[in-house]
Amino acid sequence: MLALNTQQKRRLPGLDALRTLAIVGVTLFHMFPDTVKGGYLGVSLFFVLSGFLLAYTSERDQEAGRFSLLRYYGKKLLRIYPPLLLMLLTSIGVFTFLAPASIEAVRPEALSILLGCNNWWQISQSADYFARMMNASPFTHLWFLGIELQFFLLWPLFFLLFSLFNRVFSRRVGAFAILIIALDLCLLMPLFYQQGMDITRLYYGTDTRSYALLLGAAVGFFYTGGREKENVFAGALLLAGLAVTVAACLILDGSSPRVYEGGMLSLTLLFCAMLALLLRYGDAMGSAVENRFFRWVGKKSYAIFLWQYPVLHLFAVRGWDSLPYAPALELAAILLLSIWSDAVTDCVTRLHLPGSEFFFMKRLAFSLTCLAGIVCIAYGITGIAFSKNVKADEAALRQSLTANAEKLAAEKEADAQQKAEETRKAQEAAKARGEAALTGVTMIGDSVMLGSADSLLAAFPGAHIDAEVSRYVGGGLDIAKAFAAQGQLGNVVVIALGTNGPVAGSERYEVGTRALLDYLTADPNRHIFWVNVYGPRLKWQDTNNAYIAHIPESYPTVTVVDWYSTVKDHPEWLVSDHIHPNAQGAKAYANLLRNTIATRMGQEGTKNTPAP
Repeated sequence: MLALNTQQKRRLPGLDALRTLAIVGVTLFHMFPDTVKGGYLGVSLFFVLSGFLLAYTSERDQEAGRFSLLRYYGKKLLRIYPPLLLMLLTSIGVFTFLAPASIEAVRPEALSILLGCNNWWQISQSADYFARMMNASPFTHLWFLGIELQFFLLWPLFFLLFSLFNRVFSRRVGAFAILIIALDLCLLMPLFYQQGMDITRLYYGTDTRSYALLLGAAVGFFYTGGREKENVFAGALLLAGLAVTVAACLILDGSSPRVYEGGMLSLTLLFCAMLALLLRYGDAMGSAVENRFFRWVGKKSYAIFLWQYPVLHLFAVRGWDSLPYAPALELAAILLLSIWSDAVTDCVTRLHLPGSEFFFMKRLAFSLTCLAGIVCIAYGITGIAFSKNVKADEAALRQSLTANAEKLAAEKEADAQQKAEETRKAQEAAKARGEAALTGVTMIGDSVMLGSADSLLAAFPGAHIDAEVSRYVGGGLDIAKAFAAQGQLGNVVVIALGTNGPVAGSERYEVGTRALLDYLTADPNRHIFWVNVYGPRLKWQDTNNAYIAHIPESYPTVTVVDWYSTVKDHPEWLVSDHIHPNAQGAKAYANLLRNTIATRMGQEGTKNTPAP
């Protein structure tokens, strides 16, 4: 029977190096998502390390005769909740002054964070289009903590299972039992994944992500404390693993099917192998894996993780991310807040005041920052207590889009002869005013077009409009074919797709975009007008707009409608999500379309005609 060496020194080699690798990857991903596309993989590494430490410390405590549920849960609560509460309440207090819209309906989210179910709350929000678009949050990253808290809650059951196998058979058999459970769970993500699906459920689900925690736990149970002093081959393997990790962080986009079809699992297994190598040969590598920088970052990694998203979100909503050296300012703020919150946590939980090691934060400065923090915390508590359950704008947008959808449905059901008569009257009225009537236009769009439906129907009499919430570019082709089958695909077609996801950036997106364009441009007499995207919080805004701007080079009958340039200087035209137009914005949207189409079709005389 393999026994754990309880006499070994408490410090484990290389763990802080892996923590540093994980937190650097996650932080760079949050700061530069278009460059460090796969930095989110640092979360999987954190899961592996958490699972390992759970197994290692639980078995160590059991062999020392001090493992108990009360002690186990007490240690976890004391480790997790003081820094979390400090970050949460302070952030809400700061946002109350600087960006109140971001925490207008924070109570349900805050409760989900504190109750350890934020990942499931976010899954439910992402399933709701309105909540997803309206509730950009400074606490989006805390889905990770929800999974960890749920796993910590269930861990004693897994540890009991291991202990039973250990007692009846052997320690190795117990470790294999945990490994088999992990391998069963790791199949859920590739089995459930389907191309084109919303991956929120797979990415945030406890069932689909906890395999990484269990794989780490299996490493912990297999680890017996034995170490080797020299092995050149092990060092080469570690360097190769590091190189693969860095490459994956740079190229493995989270929207790629490869991630969910086995890519994430493969990288997680690589992290387990790297951990096992460091545990076995870390002493021989010395300063390469054990130095002051790694130890400092490893110690601060939890605080750095907690603070990074609130800081980045505040910079984004205040427009500070456009300042010179904004990334350096963001990083400095994250690190200073991490140092401060750790010092406050030590002060509260260990009654330990910061000493001379805080060379830039003397005790007076520390006391003053704590006073400011207390004020923010008070506002944070008030913000949670008096926040709304749903944002007012969210409810109004939901009602408006629902009403417009019903109106468009009624338009489709209207008698064709009646619509033709209405179109004729509109043409006669336009002729009497000396204008050309833009009638019979076909429009295919998403919720931005749907929100402008009233103004579009007024500006384009007899238009055939099919606009729907959450529509991706891939849905446009079927709608175009349906219009053609009904004889309603006119010679002027407006496309407004790109708000709900990429239209470019990878082959799988561009295939759908090109298929729609190929179908519409098959008739050389048809003119297509593609409305570009405005959504400063949408990570695909710039990618989509760059692609749309170049469409006319390959498809000469396509004209770009520049909604982005029109609306970016008019925030008063949009509701609080900074995407959907309000009543004023809807009129501007319709007017822009009418003027662009009129100009392109040679009707210069109408280009300054305002929409009704």
